[in-house]
Amino acid sequence: MYSLRAATEADLPAAVELVTRLQADPGHHVGYHGTTREEVTEELTRLTPDWATGAVVGVDGDGAVRALLTVETDAELGRAWLYGPFVDVPAEHPAARQLWHNTADDLLDLATAPTARAGITDLELYGHRRNRFLGDFAARHGFAAGAASRVFTLTGSALRSVLISAAEDTVGPRSLGDDPDTLAQVIDLHERCFPNRSASGEQVVSGARGHTVVVLTGADGVIGYAAGFVQQDELYVDYVAVDPNMRDAGAGRSLVRSLLRTLAAEQGVRCRAAAVIALGNDASERMFTALGFTLHLELVAYRLR
Repeated sequence: MYSLRAATEADLPAAVELVTRLQADPGHHVGYHGTTREEVTEELTRLTPDWATGAVVGVDGDGAVRALLTVETDAELGRAWLYGPFVDVPAEHPAARQLWHNTADDLLDLATAPTARAGITDLELYGHRRNRFLGDFAARHGFAAGAASRVFTLTGSALRSVLISAAEDTVGPRSLGDDPDTLAQVIDLHERCFPNRSASGEQVVSGARGHTVVVLTGADGVIGYAAGFVQQDELYVDYVAVDPNMRDAGAGRSLVRSLLRTLAAEQGVRCRAAAVIALGNDASERMFTALGFTLHLELVAYRLR
């Protein structure tokens, strides 16, 4: 067994190394993290107030970090996201599965104690469909398995084509701006389209969670919007919503193209664009596939309320 304690800022390099190594294996992959050292570093260090505040580590007899669970809490939404558990089990260990689960259980108890004291009991896990450790862990602790989701990515010439085609648009989506009526309509559309959202409409339009937003308007107001942000190696499309009365007219594709162009112009082109789509959302899959996105991997969420 490993000794558990609260993480410190000094643990960051070891934590990044641990997560990067385990992320490469679908059997340990967690959906909230990328796969490169740069991506993992960015994902951990963007957590507020700092990455160590919501993290618990497990160390071996030599003090090396061998386990990690990070909790990100949003008091406004009353939810917490559990990044992990990550447990490094030696290949030759005679009771590897027992070691993983015992360590994960202890990590969960310690890491979620602050959220329980704050009255937050809505927790979410997210991992690769082949991460059976995580699936069994979720079931033992009463997390309900949600629908699987698919990560679609866009790279190479297909990405360049989208950025160029967006650059040729002379009319269409634009940056959100600060018009009160437009902001209110985007917030309303967001709340209607994403009832189980990870960010509120107010958080999205205010940029509180780091989103850049583009909006498409017509004579009657907001037709749709797209929101995303830039990570170390990718342009990430987080939300796309179109008014139900205005769908099937190409608005979604136009919004995605505009968002990717805006992100690239403001923060630089990346080697990849990505989006996560709920399994069964065929309309969104068709839209992203039409833009050149291809299936990268499948993930599943587990939620405890």
